[in-house]
Amino acid sequence: MINPNPFLFITPREKSDELIGRFEFFEKIKRVVLESLDESAIVTINGDFGIGKSLFVDKVVKDLSKKKSLKVFYLDFNLNTLNDLRNIPLEKELGKQIIVIIDRFELLLSLSNNLQEKIIKIMTELCENKITLIITSSNDLLKSMKKLDNDMKKYFKVLDVPKLSLTEAKRLVISRMDELNRKQRGTIKPFTENEIKKIHENSKGNPRIILMLLASLFEDKRDL
Repeated sequence: MINPNPFLFITPREKSDELIGRFEFFEKIKRVVLESLDESAIVTINGDFGIGKSLFVDKVVKDLSKKKSLKVFYLDFNLNTLNDLRNIPLEKELGKQIIVIIDRFELLLSLSNNLQEKIIKIMTELCENKITLIITSSNDLLKSMKKLDNDMKKYFKVLDVPKLSLTEAKRLVISRMDELNRKQRGTIKPFTENEIKKIHENSKGNPRIILMLLASLFEDKRDL
């Protein structure tokens, strides 16, 4: 039986490589969010496609939802997001502090300017009512939003998702290879140190690109 390619799954594995090297950043997100509850704030998890923004959103949702004093609303951005935001209750109605999390918020740029303006307007209104928002973003999105509403920038607390270091990239390789090598664990084989270094350089530390490059190289090695 041919062993499966452990790098074909480009999303993080539960309890193995999901937050390799970035637990501190996860704790930083939680700290900034909790410090922002009595303010008007949009906590922005910012970075390139594939850097792991949705991963951190998922972890934050699970963690904050455990707190009885908070009510967390999770929205996956789509054409109905404007209506979803309009239906968010105020804190005085629930008797709890409210956090609204919007994943894949980068899709805002695919909408018409009119619809973008309406969404940003209601987000601003939520902030003014001391409701904390958490969104995923890219640099292009941040520039676009600030052009649409200059006053909105005062609410932003931008947190840039860190890239993987070379050491962390190796740990990612090991975590996936350990799934196959039950007897020989903790090794980067069949890859070499130079191959991992080159993949890390070409990916610029983006974990999704690292996994895609590893998946391709793993197949090449298996064909030899």
